[in-house]
Amino acid sequence: MQKLANRTAVFIGGGSAVATVALRHFMKEGANVLLVDVKDEYFERSLPERQQYPDRIKTMVASCTVPEEMAQAMAYAKEVFGKIDILCYYSGFHGMGNIMTVPETQWNIALEVNCFGFYNAVRAVYPYMKENQYGRIMNFASIGGRANRGVAITYATSKAGTIGLTRALAMALAKDGITINSMAPASLDTSEFERIAEKDSVPMKRPPMPPPGAGGPGGPGATRGGSFIPDRPIADLNEIAHVIVFMCSDDSAFLTGDCLDINGGQYMQP
Repeated sequence: MQKLANRTAVFIGGGSAVATVALRHFMKEGANVLLVDVKDEYFERSLPERQQYPDRIKTMVASCTVPEEMAQAMAYAKEVFGKIDILCYYSGFHGMGNIMTVPETQWNIALEVNCFGFYNAVRAVYPYMKENQYGRIMNFASIGGRANRGVAITYATSKAGTIGLTRALAMALAKDGITINSMAPASLDTSEFERIAEKDSVPMKRPPMPPPGAGGPGGPGATRGGSFIPDRPIADLNEIAHVIVFMCSDDSAFLTGDCLDINGGQYMQP
């Protein structure tokens, strides 16, 4: 039985590597998907899937930071597929810099994309989900917003903020049959895909990574190593996609306001 049969999903940041792999699983599970991103070139990753399922996959160029464009994207999804059941938010901005060097403008970009963009997307899709008294919303967060990860301070702050926003929105929309959850992966295997620079980004120089399972700079417990699972330093994108399908299906009906930590044990909590 297909878990997403006859469901319609909107992928914001739909041209990302994670979204492209998730798209393959959504097609297997019977969903229709609108891919939304800021540039046409991002959709090149999903060309094989779009050629195989031309009636079930559509694309649209729009920015999560512009509320009007998010509203237009949801209206287009409703027009093409008749309803909207699922929203997956993959958009994100990483950035660079430490406390003394981070550009002031980067704070605005990180918060606009990682926090306000998610809010814009949820606000735009809400009327359609409320109408049907049903909705599944997935927010792609990060271990960088959960633990000492050694990422840019703007990234860590904004990702932590969007996890909190997920909880707040989940409480507000539960009465309308809408569940909202975050997932916080650690390092992902994106070797299948060519790196595409983030819009408005400045390249970040990362320090050398320690061996898998080892703590890095920052003291005991710093989570900058790989997975603690033997021979599994990073997650395969298909593993991430399986969790996304779960979060967007009826299997997760009693899960809301949560953040699923998919990190091979790098961040553990009671």
